[in-house]
Amino acid sequence: MLVCGGAFLKGGREEQLASGAVLLAWALTIGLRDRNWVGTQWGAFIADGGLLLVFIVLALRTPRYWPLAAAGFQLLTVVTHAARMIDPGVRAWAYATGQVIWSQMVIVALGVGVWNTWRASLRQPDIGADLTADPGAPLR
Repeated sequence: MLVCGGAFLKGGREEQLASGAVLLAWALTIGLRDRNWVGTQWGAFIADGGLLLVFIVLALRTPRYWPLAAAGFQLLTVVTHAARMIDPGVRAWAYATGQVIWSQMVIVALGVGVWNTWRASLRQPDIGADLTADPGAPLR
């Protein structure tokens, strides 16, 4: 929640879109969860597949690097679902642990994107600054 909130406050358009998609996928995963963990979490699989598509589109359309890492980690999340579909013998603990690890790495990648966007915004001069007052003055 901290990273997604930071994305909405300090991130750019890409970070805001990604954090909205992450929050939506998170809500869908919780709402459609099979509480028994007997088989594949189909609701989470659909939500994670949709989130993967968002990250792939972002990675292809932006010059930033973090969506590529997020898409890679999200792909691993989807592959974990596929492993459970292919081999039902994958234990619920291993399945859930894989989901948590890859999901957290997606959040880390998004957090890096928010951090880099925020740092870049600190280095840009104010657009409304009066530069005629002292032409030799350094920009802040």
